Amino acid sequence: MKIFIFENVMELTERYHSEGGLVVIAKDKFEVNKLIKDDPYIKLTEEDWSTVKIYSLEEPDVEPEVFIFPDAGCC
Repeated sequence: MKIFIFENVMELTERYHSEGGLVVIAKDKFEVNKLIKDDPYIKLTEEDWSTVKIYSLEEPDVEPEVFIFPDAGCC
């Protein structure tokens, strides 16, 4: 399994400040897309994919999962 870290996704939530960070635990890019496809607010661009940080996880039995870190905004 791998951890995919997207530091600044422009379209991530329905909030006024729709930006934020996205972390996905998945085996590959295909599985990342499968895990986020039902969320209408997450829109990953080619730029997001070109700057994603990907690390291998040592733990073999990690379940695929999505973590959204919304932009807290200015207020």
